[in-house]
Amino acid sequence: MKSLISPSAIQILLNDKKESKGAPITVKSKVTGKDYTFKLARKFFNDRDYLHVKVETQYLDFKYLGYYKNGKIIKKGEEVSSPSASAIGWVLRNIERNNLEVVNSGVEIMHIGKCIKCGKALTDAESIEIGLGPVCRHS
Repeated sequence: MKSLISPSAIQILLNDKKESKGAPITVKSKVTGKDYTFKLARKFFNDRDYLHVKVETQYLDFKYLGYYKNGKIIKKGEEVSSPSASAIGWVLRNIERNNLEVVNSGVEIMHIGKCIKCGKALTDAESIEIGLGPVCRHS
């Protein structure tokens, strides 16, 4: 029960010039199976717009990763080189360049779902695919 979303939905957020709170998305590599959950939000500061990126560190606990600029995630003027920053940077860069087929062939982008048993938000790829969170799966 995957809740896949199209890269074109993220392309709209990249190209939009309005502030946006965004929503959590999970990106899963089709090669490695590794997944990360991100929050993307567009904000304005000093007449410039920024696409801010947060990454989930624990269940629904997000840490500011940086902002997207020129194909990279930047924080305090420096490129962020963590695996999660590289992953979302690759996705956003290819979407920005309209390489949507490259994105579709490399990753699955999932919208956060809810557990069919308890109703809590599902944030990891396995739980989203199954429709049950880890606690409900094993209880």
